[in-house]
Amino acid sequence: MNLQPLYDVKERLEYAAIAGVSLLGEDFRLQRGLEGLKPLAAASPVFGKIDGGLSKLLTAPPEQRAGLLLDVLALVDAVAYTQAKTGVEGELKPLPAGGGTYHQISYGQLCPLLTALTTTGGGRMEIIQSAWENHPEFFEDYRVLPGVAAGLGDSYGEIAELNARILKQVGPSAVPVLKQGFDPAGKKEMARRVEVIAALEGEKATPWLKEVLPNAKKDVRATVVTALGGDKSNAALLLDLAESERGKSREAALAALALQDGNEVSTFWEKELSQNSGSLRFLGASQADWASDLVARRLWDRMEEILARKESLTNPEVIELRQWFSAALGKFSPSMLDFWRWVDAKLADIDHLRGEKEQRLGFGREVTALLLESLCLAGPGPLCGLCLELWERHPKETRYLSHAVVAALMTRSAAEVYDIFSPYVPTIKPLLGGEQKKALHSAVLKGLGRLSRDETTGAYQINNAWPAAQPLDRRWVKRLTNAVWKTTGEKTRTGYGGDIEEYDKILMGLLDPGDQENRQLVIAHLREQVAAGCCMYHYCRDIFRLGGDPVGVLGPAMQKHSNTIYLSHVLDLLALAQERLPTAQVVQMAKELFVVKAYQPGNQGLVKKSYPYVIAALEAGEPVPSFERLRNMG
Repeated sequence: MNLQPLYDVKERLEYAAIAGVSLLGEDFRLQRGLEGLKPLAAASPVFGKIDGGLSKLLTAPPEQRAGLLLDVLALVDAVAYTQAKTGVEGELKPLPAGGGTYHQISYGQLCPLLTALTTTGGGRMEIIQSAWENHPEFFEDYRVLPGVAAGLGDSYGEIAELNARILKQVGPSAVPVLKQGFDPAGKKEMARRVEVIAALEGEKATPWLKEVLPNAKKDVRATVVTALGGDKSNAALLLDLAESERGKSREAALAALALQDGNEVSTFWEKELSQNSGSLRFLGASQADWASDLVARRLWDRMEEILARKESLTNPEVIELRQWFSAALGKFSPSMLDFWRWVDAKLADIDHLRGEKEQRLGFGREVTALLLESLCLAGPGPLCGLCLELWERHPKETRYLSHAVVAALMTRSAAEVYDIFSPYVPTIKPLLGGEQKKALHSAVLKGLGRLSRDETTGAYQINNAWPAAQPLDRRWVKRLTNAVWKTTGEKTRTGYGGDIEEYDKILMGLLDPGDQENRQLVIAHLREQVAAGCCMYHYCRDIFRLGGDPVGVLGPAMQKHSNTIYLSHVLDLLALAQERLPTAQVVQMAKELFVVKAYQPGNQGLVKKSYPYVIAALEAGEPVPSFERLRNMG
């Protein structure tokens, strides 16, 4: 059956819907289509109905044609849809293995992503990032996955790195397409392929890495050598490469060897450091006991030598010492623990070390900070016991108090942590020793600041990495909100140009929002901060997160800081409040905030004009009008 007359009629009817029905009588192509439709009308009732409707349309008075046109066009569209088909001639063949999987996703949905992956120009990264966040299944599709792999060589480095991160999360299904067409003598794109394959396959990548190594060049070779470090069985090969390679490839071999173990590896590093102390930087990633012992012993010897000669340090010596400190980070072998005990005994001498211009280097503070970072990096284990031991030697000093808090959070019950350390956070102003007690208070807060609650799981973690031994004792929140000093002495910059107390950031990180009593305590504290006029926008957002509102304090605070408030910021606050609070509370808040004199002079006229409009929109349950919309009002 030849359906071309049907499609001709459909095309002319669509044209008439656009051009107007007044021209129907002059459309000879539609008349010709009607004649061509006659054989189809004789063969099928549905085509006969189309023929009848079309004839009626062409003979109808002008005032009736619009409605008849829509009726006929709807019927023609429906019939054409039922007759549609897709496909190509030939046999169906399965997709080649390793090129991605089939997902029932239209090409129209994939087109923007494919264009972003395969073209150049600006704006592409946002498209790729958005697609990954909202539709990760797109990246497994056989039409997309090869484009992501090819995108590892994108001229825009950030897009290439984004593609690498995506492929690592796509999983092993990406490996075949990465190996297809791999060129070991290629450039950065091929090096990124090696990096992704090694991340996806781990030790299983070793046979392939060994296969491509002989022909690998430059960046690709260095990346292959680095990847070999992920397999403990490659120690002998890496020792050979450390002897034979040069430049970046040798540095890659050293980085890979730092992750290996065994007597031969340890012996190699003894020799390497005696000949080239700069290679020390590669040992920072190793947590093996041999590396920890080696760093501890050499750093200990070097510091004893420096302290014994009682001379100022040259700049190269200062740089060298700091390299050794970095290499010690996170290490906890018995020798390293003994080194830290020695550092504690010599801390006063270490703190008096001078530089070339006789300036104090502050190494005492630097090494104690290093120990805290090591503890947080290493997690529960020997460093916890060491830090508690050192603190017990100096219980009245701030030196190791933060360390002890973190160590106790990792290893002791929540009640025990509270009972031991809460007295350092006084709720009644001390009569004597105020400055020392304030310093101790700040040290405890800094230790607690390493702890935070995961909003998704509700678990408490140290440095977002190690689990606390138990959830935080709920008494801490009441203690902190009633503390004499609501500060640690440090501030954090916000996105609104102000600084908030680090104390407030810590408090929000410790709070379990499900604890109704504690939540109300924190809301009350945040309202006090708003009333004080400091970073009002930031604190209001935290109040909204906890289900509270700043009504009664924000308006007066704005008036105290008159001529400094921006209408756009207030509208943002109202929009956020609208997401979290009942309409009545949002309206009450808005009425309090539209105090004209509180705003920037350039905003005052607009505030006065738009105030009734914003209130009416809120009362009607409509979204908060945008600043642009208000500005463009007549």
